Amino acid sequence: MTPSRADLPRVELPETHHLTVPGGRRIAYCSYGDPAAPPVIVLHGSPGSRYEGLALRQAATEAGLRLVFPDRPGYGETDPVPGRGFHRWNDDFVALLDHLGHERAVLVAISGGGGYALSAAQRLPGRVTRLILACAAVPGAPREAYAHRIPLVKLVNMVAVRAPAVARRMLAGKGVFKKARNEPNLDAWPRSDRLLMADPDYRALSEADTSEGQRQGADAAVADLAGYSRPLPDPLRSVSVPTLFLHGEADGNVPVEVARWAHAQIPGAELRTVPDGGHLFLLADPGPLLRELA
Repeated sequence: MTPSRADLPRVELPETHHLTVPGGRRIAYCSYGDPAAPPVIVLHGSPGSRYEGLALRQAATEAGLRLVFPDRPGYGETDPVPGRGFHRWNDDFVALLDHLGHERAVLVAISGGGGYALSAAQRLPGRVTRLILACAAVPGAPREAYAHRIPLVKLVNMVAVRAPAVARRMLAGKGVFKKARNEPNLDAWPRSDRLLMADPDYRALSEADTSEGQRQGADAAVADLAGYSRPLPDPLRSVSVPTLFLHGEADGNVPVEVARWAHAQIPGAELRTVPDGGHLFLLADPGPLLRELA
């Protein structure tokens, strides 16, 4: 039986750091692992927040890595950026690197962070040493690449494009969608994801992450989901930094066919898949990512 939200373990939250950019916008981030190591910038999913790194905290420490998770615009405690488009995060990326005292860094994107990382790699190649896309969504992927997507995930993405107000309520678990939020149906997910999603410790971390991600509401998440229906302004072949796609073969949220399609578009890109890995494989076993970073 899946534990209720009230029965979940207490989560020890990390310290949140802030920086203010010209114009007064505030950016929030958390750092996990060795504070003396060079930073690896990791972009959370949609919805999500800087707390997505909680699941990787111990592994990063043991590996001697420093994973820096910023809240993307409109999530958590990072102020929104007017307009739409994944390029809106590029200035935040530069500001964060400058604040951390580094000219360049490895850039990792998880799930819905993919579009932002790809845009930064296209427009700011001199600031990205390597791009790693972990079960990441890719803007403009063809419809056939999503043929094996979980029906509920397909529905949420379609609603985000056609009826954003309804999508906000779905993501927030309000009204008729409250039961689905409190009692998630795990049957449609691959086995590896089901095992993780039923674990009380993971659910506690996920609840902290998702709740913080929607601190400002669900507008940012809905805009993200709708944005993936359109290609980036620049073609994927313009990505010139070393790129790795790291994807679970059983992913039902962003099917592995999306990674295979995008991998073929980027010159010199690599693709490594995790047999039986679901959308959440990285949070269950961060080993494949940490080995790449080490």
